[in-house]
Amino acid sequence: MKKVMNANGKSGKLILNQPFLDHPADIPPYLKFTVQQALSKWYNIVATDTVNQRENNLLFKGQEEKDISKCLQTDLELVPGVLMDEMINNMLISDKEQYIRLVQALLVNLNDVLVIKKEEEGLLEEIEKVLLFIQNFFYQYFDFEYRVSAYCEKQLQDNIYLKLSYWKIKLHDSPLIDVLQECVNEKMSSPESYLSFRKLNYLKNLFQHIEQATTIINEEFVRELFITYNFNTACFIEYEIGLIREKLINEKSTDEIVSILQNERKRVFQLKIRHGIIYESNKPSVKQQLNDWITQEIKNQELSNRKKSDKDLQLDPEAKIQTSLSVAKLAVLIRLMVADKIIINKSVAPMLRTIAKLFTTLQKDEISFGSLETKYHAPDKATLGIMKEIMQKWAVLSTKL
Repeated sequence: MKKVMNANGKSGKLILNQPFLDHPADIPPYLKFTVQQALSKWYNIVATDTVNQRENNLLFKGQEEKDISKCLQTDLELVPGVLMDEMINNMLISDKEQYIRLVQALLVNLNDVLVIKKEEEGLLEEIEKVLLFIQNFFYQYFDFEYRVSAYCEKQLQDNIYLKLSYWKIKLHDSPLIDVLQECVNEKMSSPESYLSFRKLNYLKNLFQHIEQATTIINEEFVRELFITYNFNTACFIEYEIGLIREKLINEKSTDEIVSILQNERKRVFQLKIRHGIIYESNKPSVKQQLNDWITQEIKNQELSNRKKSDKDLQLDPEAKIQTSLSVAKLAVLIRLMVADKIIINKSVAPMLRTIAKLFTTLQKDEISFGSLETKYHAPDKATLGIMKEIMQKWAVLSTKL
């Protein structure tokens, strides 16, 4: 930001040491810069390092960089007041949300460029103050999913490093602190997984709760805090799954494993999570992710068990119960027996799987479990009609026995 070429007035005349937003009292409204126009101009000046290369026509002859920085500092200090006035009195702003988000983006990008240019920290801090002002006063328009500036990320990283080091000592090298560190590092290093304003506010709130409990801090406390505040990152979900796996590691019986998993599912269902709070808004909650994993593990265990059982159920075709029914009719017949509590199995699926192995139909010696299950739960009207006629026929036959 050595010398500036662009004029700082709409008329095109440059006024030295005159910020864009510091308007003279007698200037007409249509000649005043808006916040958006002033920030756009500053971004262009800083990003392009604008200099008129013609030596005899320099706009800033001998102008010190600190004077330009002072102008920018003044403009940033003026932004809150001017912006408030614009949002109340400027009838030309038809879409306030779009305007605020444009100002927000300009501030973040201006901050990033100033970091690259290695400008003084005062300007960077002033931009962060303005962004905080907009969050507080225009939160209904503010884009909390927009990325924070590179300067803000660096400040967070520097601030959290000492805290994490202390907490790790306090918690005796707990892997939970590694989970938090990995999460923060991921946001800093991956463009696809950027740190948004919402996530920044979430992390600040989480750190504050941990700090407030310094005297009672332990691994279980931090774990419950992560659950309560729905810290649904992949790192924490893996940590929770790891704890469940440890409970299964010495179990060899499928029934015991399923029993433990079912108890874990009950525990997860009872977890208390603050409503409306979540870290990764595009991912399911902690409860949902853990419940999905446990449910899938139970299915995998049951499937594995069924495959083992299926080997024991390989019957000779002649040993099967042969019927002249179709799969649909057999399914309805079984459904009727269940409805009348003749068949009282607690679980339908294992019972249907056994029937598929033990029975044949008129068309097939091998009944598909999937087909039988589908027709059991969703019988068609035609089959129901035919089965009604069969039932009536059975009523007549019962009098002749």
